[in-house]
Amino acid sequence: MSYSADRARLAVGSHDNKIRIYDAENGYALLTTCVGHSSYIMALDWSKDGTYIRSNCGAYELLFFTTEDGQ
Repeated sequence: MSYSADRARLAVGSHDNKIRIYDAENGYALLTTCVGHSSYIMALDWSKDGTYIRSNCGAYELLFFTTEDGQ
């Protein structure tokens, strides 16, 4: 779990292999879901400007997602 640098969004990694990004300023509404890992999420980090998330999982995959659309 990690907030963006501006604290406007919260990214949450889970055991279902997905990362969900929530709008922390508007009642934690779900903005997007990042899908692609083959194992549970172990860690994630935001880029400085908040446009990307870097994550790794139990299968040691390192993936990058855009925070706007989760791709």
